[in-house]
Amino acid sequence: MDFKHIMAALRQCGRFRSIKQGKSLHCHVIKNGYSQDIFMGNNLLRMYADFAFLDDAQKVFDEISEKNIFTWTTMVSAYTSNKRPDKAIRLYYQMIEYDSVEPNGFMYSAVLKACALAGDLELGRLIHETTTRENLENDTVLMNTLLDMYVKCGSLSDAKNVFDKFKFSSANTMSWNTIILGYCKKGLMEEAVNLFRQMPTRDDVSWNIIIAGFADNGSLQALEFMLMMHKEDLRFNDFTLPCSLKACSYHNLLRMGKQIHCYVVKSGFECSCFTLSALVDMYSNCNVLSEAVKLFGQYSSWNAFYYHNISLWNSMLSGYVVNEQNEAAVSLLSQILSSGMSIDSYTFSSALKVCINLLNSRLALQVHGLLVTSGYELDYVVGSILTDLYAKLGNFKSAFGLFHRLPKKEIVAWSGLIMGCAKMGLNSLAYSLFRDMVNLDLEVDQFIISSVLKVCSSLASLQRGKQVHAFCVKRGFETEDVAVTSLVDMYLKCGEIDDALALFSFMPERDIVSWTGIIVGCGQNGRVQDAIAFFHKMLQSGLKPNEVTFLGVLSACRHAGLVEDAWTIFKSMKSKHGLEPHFEHYYCMVDLLGQAGCFKEAEKLIGDMPFKPDKTIWTSMLKACGMHKNTELVSAIAEHLLAASPEDPSVYVMLSNVYATLGMWHSLDKVRKAGKRLGMKEAGMSWIEVSN
Repeated sequence: MDFKHIMAALRQCGRFRSIKQGKSLHCHVIKNGYSQDIFMGNNLLRMYADFAFLDDAQKVFDEISEKNIFTWTTMVSAYTSNKRPDKAIRLYYQMIEYDSVEPNGFMYSAVLKACALAGDLELGRLIHETTTRENLENDTVLMNTLLDMYVKCGSLSDAKNVFDKFKFSSANTMSWNTIILGYCKKGLMEEAVNLFRQMPTRDDVSWNIIIAGFADNGSLQALEFMLMMHKEDLRFNDFTLPCSLKACSYHNLLRMGKQIHCYVVKSGFECSCFTLSALVDMYSNCNVLSEAVKLFGQYSSWNAFYYHNISLWNSMLSGYVVNEQNEAAVSLLSQILSSGMSIDSYTFSSALKVCINLLNSRLALQVHGLLVTSGYELDYVVGSILTDLYAKLGNFKSAFGLFHRLPKKEIVAWSGLIMGCAKMGLNSLAYSLFRDMVNLDLEVDQFIISSVLKVCSSLASLQRGKQVHAFCVKRGFETEDVAVTSLVDMYLKCGEIDDALALFSFMPERDIVSWTGIIVGCGQNGRVQDAIAFFHKMLQSGLKPNEVTFLGVLSACRHAGLVEDAWTIFKSMKSKHGLEPHFEHYYCMVDLLGQAGCFKEAEKLIGDMPFKPDKTIWTSMLKACGMHKNTELVSAIAEHLLAASPEDPSVYVMLSNVYATLGMWHSLDKVRKAGKRLGMKEAGMSWIEVSN
């Protein structure tokens, strides 16, 4: 076989995917002494690159003594195409440093693709400068690759500068789609839509980018643009439909989701694994898990393609987790592991969420072991969820150990540690983590803000609280309900009642949590009339109070001794609002009646309680007797108290004090002797922290 026929045959091998014949031809090349020919070497290199046989391609590349630009570009492209951008970039540097070959537009495009994969913005900018010096700005393919590199590296400003220079000259539909995608990824949908409307011509990719952008940002406009696309007589594909179903999932639009499901069946897209997975997600997130299970079982049981497709299994696993069907989730996870399927980060993320739902440390350790052996432990998404899991389990040693080893940390890792520290009372550490987030200019959401404000409340640190308030204003959180409610709570607990009231008055929407917070806070800060007034305003607004709201307003009445107001509110719990009073509500009323000297009413209420009175109830009555010099009831209350807590030394101390106050010396002597037989109570200790 001569030179020309071998060259032609090598090209056919790549076309018909025949590696066996290709290697046979390679043997012919070596036998006939053609291996040092640059054209033959390049064709062999191209063949191995097409088959993704990178080791063979590298050997051929190394054996070519006189490499040309095609040789270098083919090898760089091969590494880039096979997700090895580090190797591609290294080869490029090798070429420009040690070889006399000058790069061209094709080489620049190949390296820019590698930069996009590796996130190497610095090299991308250097190549951009070089292409500008070499007047390659009219090369549409090169400019599109440059644009794509900037978008994937997250530098939208650079991408916009490139696009603005060639959008009216050599830009094509791909150019427009790339820059629009960049705006969508940043969540700048208004700018993306403006560009979309300026496009000279749109294709189905343009529509899908906009629909996906709105879907990723949780906007209903994804469905609006889907309908507009339909009116343009453009056919939906297995990208449009999953994005539309995602929007239905986010907004719990089951009816719309079912309509899209009908279209999916009619159009034959039910065979698409992406669309099928999106349907399972939609039904799961709309709380119709039975439909999701039905769909999953229908396709995964008989079709080998679906059975081994991890994305469909991930969707079902996620559905079980979302609906807190944890046993079913563990069972499905076990099935996935035993099937030998290739598990990805989504599988592990759901597995860790099951552990969070169950707070099962043993299962967590098993999943962690799988993560380590699979190489996903330091994956920034999976590792962040694992950090959150350990924080929720109270295992801060493991949580912080993993957190510090993560090369990149998701917000869930930060928030998990902050919330975990706040829950465990590690308030200073929680605040320190928040400060680190701010200094690193990381994204902070309103839930982290809420946790940090609770920390400030626990520390009674008004100064820190005000710093967080300033941060809220700067980042635009002052209109977010969760953040504002937490700010009000912080000011109330730090005793700054006027600041809390001012913030509350400007809240755009008030839910039961915010109303309850201001009622409780006013009561605790001695603004009892304000607490009662807010309670009635809340009722007028149409909101239904809950048990905590009632406890807050009754506590306020108790502190101020407002018996009539408290009785009216207490009775309305069941009669007007259908709420059964809890033990805490009865205790609040008994304590209030006792303090007011209304002993008959208090005794009747205790008798009417659906609960057995305990130590707290009788202690409250005992203190009231001491306060009002009521010697008649003391003996009866003492019997109840000793029956409820016969071995509690503090009971004997309280009885002794009350007997001494009332001058009941005989009873005092008896109770002291009984107390001595039980054992003396040790003296308590306390300390006061003084700030410098």
